[in-house]
Amino acid sequence: MLSHPFTWLGPLVLPRLTLLLNHVVASEPVASGKLQPHAGRTIDLQWTSTFAPPLPRFLQPADGSQGLLPPSVRFVITPAGLFELVESGPFLSPCSDGLTLTIELSDPLTMARQLLTGQRPDVRIEGDAALAEVASWLMNHLRWDIQDDVARMLGNAPAEWLRTVGESVRQTLQRWRPGQRDQAGGSPASRR
Repeated sequence: MLSHPFTWLGPLVLPRLTLLLNHVVASEPVASGKLQPHAGRTIDLQWTSTFAPPLPRFLQPADGSQGLLPPSVRFVITPAGLFELVESGPFLSPCSDGLTLTIELSDPLTMARQLLTGQRPDVRIEGDAALAEVASWLMNHLRWDIQDDVARMLGNAPAEWLRTVGESVRQTLQRWRPGQRDQAGGSPASRR
């Protein structure tokens, strides 16, 4: 059975992603303040997808499951209003006082386009209403200020240069849409 690369990369990557998540939350004091009343409660991340890559039969999961999805992840909210990674695996038992976020993963090209245009994937939230409101606020208001972090490490000039390059790339990719012709000039046949 083919396992998702995250199953073997997870133990290396998840602690660092947790540190990054906590860095983003800690950079916004309001965010950690909203999480503090929920200390000890859990937030589970699960993934679902309708995208099925054309794989040879011998690479497809034997049980017919979506074996290429990353395993579920469980975080506990700490008294400081941050996250602690406590569990990861294909099947997590549901917690009655927690929250489950199910993230819809589309095909890789759509996900890349969403990421570059600042869109989020579809997320279904289930569980406690108060904690769901906090999770929704976090998803809508928290952003990683990469330029600020680069400026602290390398200085303002390299950070501004990286921001300019990143913005140029983002604008170029937003203008480019596969399958569409130049709308100003019409199709190649109409220009003859």
